[in-house]
Amino acid sequence: MTSSQHMLRQLGDLVGEKHLLTERDDKAWYTKGFRVGRGEALAVVVPQTLLQLWQILQICCASDAIVLMQAANTGVTGGSTPDGNDYDREVVIVSTRRLKGVQVIDQGHQVIAFPGATLTELENILAPLGREPHSVIGSSCIGASVIGGICNNSGGSLIRRGPAFTEKSLFARLHNDGRLEMVNHLGIDLGETPEEMLKRLEQQNYTTGDRPDWAGKIWADDYASQLRDTAADSPSRFNGDRRYLHESAGSAGKVVVFAVRLPTFEASPQTRTFYIGSDDEQQLVALRRMLLAEMQALPIQAEYIHRNAFDLTVRYSKHMMLAIGKLGPQALPGLMAKKARWDVRVSHLPFYRETVWTDCYNSLIRLRRVRLRLASSPIAINLNII
Repeated sequence: MTSSQHMLRQLGDLVGEKHLLTERDDKAWYTKGFRVGRGEALAVVVPQTLLQLWQILQICCASDAIVLMQAANTGVTGGSTPDGNDYDREVVIVSTRRLKGVQVIDQGHQVIAFPGATLTELENILAPLGREPHSVIGSSCIGASVIGGICNNSGGSLIRRGPAFTEKSLFARLHNDGRLEMVNHLGIDLGETPEEMLKRLEQQNYTTGDRPDWAGKIWADDYASQLRDTAADSPSRFNGDRRYLHESAGSAGKVVVFAVRLPTFEASPQTRTFYIGSDDEQQLVALRRMLLAEMQALPIQAEYIHRNAFDLTVRYSKHMMLAIGKLGPQALPGLMAKKARWDVRVSHLPFYRETVWTDCYNSLIRLRRVRLRLASSPIAINLNII
């Protein structure tokens, strides 16, 4: 029996054959990102508990396999799927989609989020409390995970709150000598061994506030003041900002995160959204400087959108808008999973070629645009042509 076969047998015994995927079709949803990223993996493992996740890490590290953590698989950054097949070791994807869970602590002012918790899940839990999370849904993707945002310092469009950041987390790291270590910096006493920590955390068998000496930020509370310094030579927002790189925050998959401790914020009773467009970049720069330097209360968030994004939305995303409006954002991950399974089935049809279906889709889009133009004319309306 090879080392890879031995590892697969151990993983199968741990999570069950149903949650160890080794067939190409079964792995397809996990090995291709929704937006970018595609490659091969030896297996996909889907743990059900935090303890299983720890045990999976032990098995994979003992076999010197590459562990690729995956949450929502939105494909925004590409880091949650293999990138090609040029790896020197076997790749094992560990999906956290079953490791959902959010624990509300500190009378709703803080939460502890598990690996599979999504921003939508967190938002729905906090809404009855009159609170809201650091980020809502996400500006670039639907169904994004809370911990995924922390690992990538997401949320740069949030002016008052800044990028997703915390210094309080529970994570595993691998030392150069091959030793796997569980690090508890949640600021909560969970015991001494990884097994005890994870069991007590999942059962919420702990108290908060018993170790006030465990300091650490749980959000980028200085971000707004940095943005207001519009005369500074340094950029106010950039990837890899060392101010927001701390253990799990900004780790981008270099450690395996089991839980993060984050703040909640008082929900805004009333907000208004403004869309401002201009062909003159300098006008927008001047507006941004005025908003940051002169307004007493900063906007909650701001996002730049190129004209092409509007055109792409009108052309390709109407079905997504309808789905969100009718079913809510929490339904989209399941719908995309069903779509992926359907794509796999269709790909086995003898007449299937991806280019053919792409050409057909583009033809339908062009036909739809012609019908819309006809529908906007009096003749089309009188003839009821749509």
